[in-house]
Amino acid sequence: MIQITQMLTILGEHLPLVLVGGAEALVAIVLVGKTRMRGGGTGKKRKKTDPEQILLDTLEKRKQEVCILIRKADMMPVYTAGDLEGMTGVTEQRLKEDITVFTTILEDPAQGEKIWKEYRAWNGGENFQAEMQLSNGQWMHMTAQKSPQEGYELIWLETTTGIHDRIRQYETQLDASREASQSKTSFLYRMSHEIRTPMNGIMGMLTLAKGKMKKTDPAMLYLENAEKVSEHLLSLINDILDMSRIEAGKVELEQKVFSLSGLGQRLYDMFAKNLESRGIRYAVNYEEMTVDYVVGDELRISQIIINFLSNAVKFTKEGEIVVTFRQMMLQDQTVDLMIRVHDTGTGMDPKFINRIFRPFEQESADTAKQYGGTGLGMAITDQLVKLMGGEIVVESTPEVGSDFSVYLHLPIASKPVETIELPKETGQEQTDQEEDVFRGRRILVAEDNEMNAMIATEILEEMGAEVLTAENGQEAVEAFSSHPEQYFDFILMDVQMPVMDGREAVRTIRAMHRADARKIPIFALSADAFVEDERLSAESGMNGHFAKPVDFIALRHEIKNFL
Repeated sequence: MIQITQMLTILGEHLPLVLVGGAEALVAIVLVGKTRMRGGGTGKKRKKTDPEQILLDTLEKRKQEVCILIRKADMMPVYTAGDLEGMTGVTEQRLKEDITVFTTILEDPAQGEKIWKEYRAWNGGENFQAEMQLSNGQWMHMTAQKSPQEGYELIWLETTTGIHDRIRQYETQLDASREASQSKTSFLYRMSHEIRTPMNGIMGMLTLAKGKMKKTDPAMLYLENAEKVSEHLLSLINDILDMSRIEAGKVELEQKVFSLSGLGQRLYDMFAKNLESRGIRYAVNYEEMTVDYVVGDELRISQIIINFLSNAVKFTKEGEIVVTFRQMMLQDQTVDLMIRVHDTGTGMDPKFINRIFRPFEQESADTAKQYGGTGLGMAITDQLVKLMGGEIVVESTPEVGSDFSVYLHLPIASKPVETIELPKETGQEQTDQEEDVFRGRRILVAEDNEMNAMIATEILEEMGAEVLTAENGQEAVEAFSSHPEQYFDFILMDVQMPVMDGREAVRTIRAMHRADARKIPIFALSADAFVEDERLSAESGMNGHFAKPVDFIALRHEIKNFL
C-alpha cells in the first residue's frame, strides 16, 4: 500500500511529463501504423485491432527494418520500432541523447555528415533517400518521409547488405566478361596478323606465277581463279575481324575532309563496268546538293554504301541500280545527308527486314547456298552507322526491289588547299608512268618473314627497282645509317619484327642527324590493318600504311602519287 502511495506521489509530481510522453508514444504508434497500412494494403478486409499490434505484425514480416519517429521542432527521436541496436549497434537511449550518432558509425564519417546536412535541408516534399555503409561493413538504406501528423517525420532504415553483395557479384561477373571480351579481341588481333601474313605469301606467289606465264597459257585460268578465291577468303577474314572489333568497342572513326562528289564517282567506277556488261542500268545521282566537302570517315562511309551496292548487284538480274545523294537540311555548319541505294532485284520478305542486321543472318538456307556470304555485311553496316550517330531505313517488296537509305549528320568543311595541277596524261601515258615509278629506285625493305621478303624483292625488282632487305628494325636502321645520304629513295617497313619493331625503327631513323633522315618516304607494310594501326604508323613518322596482303599494283600507284 505504501509503495502504491509513493508511486502515485511521484506520478503526481511529474504528471505533465508523463502525459506528454504517453501522448507522443500513442501518436507514434498510430502514425507508423497508418503509414504502413497505406503503403502495404492488400485490398483484403483487415480485422479491427490495436495500431501497435499492426506495427508489430508488420515489423515481424520485415525484421530488417527500423522505424524512427522524429519531432521536427528539436529533431528528437521520440519513438523507435524494430531492432535498432541489432541493425546499427546504436541503442535507443544513445540515439535520443544525440541523433547525429549515425554520422559516427559509418565507414566514412564525412559521408555521414554530408547526409545529415542534406537531410536537415530537406523540405519534406519527395521522400529523402540515402545509402550508407556502416563501419562493420554492412549497408543500410535510409528513407525519410513527411508524417501525416504535422510536426513529425518518419525515418525508415533498411538493411541492404544482400543487395550490395549481389551487386559485387554482378560486377565481378561483368569484369570477367570484359576480360574475356578483351582476350577475344587480343586473340583476333593476333590472328589478324597470323592469317594475313601467310595470305600475303599466297597472293604474292600467285602474282609472281602469273608474271612468269603467258596470258594464253591454260594454267593462267587456274591462277586467276585461285586469286579470286584468295580475295574472297580475305574478305571473309576482314568481315569477321571487323565485327569482333566493333563488338569490343575498338573501332576508331577517322575525321577527315573528303568530297561527296568524289565518293560518288568512285562508287560509280567500282560497279559500272560489271553492271553495264549485264545490261543493268547504273547511275549515281545528286539531288539538291549545295555541299560537297564534309568531315567524316570516308573509308567507313564507303564501306557502308559498298555493302548496300554489293547486295543490290548480287540480287538484281535486270532493271536498274541507282545511288542517290540527297541533301536534307543545313544547320550550324552541318549537313543532314541521305544516301540511298535503290534496286529492282528480288526484294525481301518484310519479316526478314527485322532480322537483316543481326550477325550471320540470311533470309533462307537457299539464299546462303545460291549467293554465299557470311551474313555479316549488314550487321557491320548497322554498327558503323550507329557509331556515326546515323540511321538506316530499309524498304523492300518481294519481286519488286529494295531501297537501303542511310541518314548521316556531317560537319561541313572547306575545300582543301588546291594542289598544283599537272597536265593530264592519257590512260596509256599514265600506265607507262606507273610502270616506270620504281625503275631505277633504291628501296630498303624491312621484313622478318623470309617468304614475304622474297616475294617483295622479286616483284619490286621486276618493276625495275634495286632492293636491299633487312630482317628486323635494327638491321634496317643500320642499313640506312651505313649508306650515304640520299642513297635510298624510300623504305618499306614491316611493323611487327623481332629485336626492334618497325615503328621504333622509324622513330630512330627520323631522329638521326643527317639531311635525309626526316625527308625519306617510309611506308608501313603491315598485317595490322585497322584505323588505329594506321594512326600509330603516322604518329611514329611513317608516310603511309599498306595492309597485307599487299597489292603491289595499288602500292605502286599510291607511291607514284606521293613521289
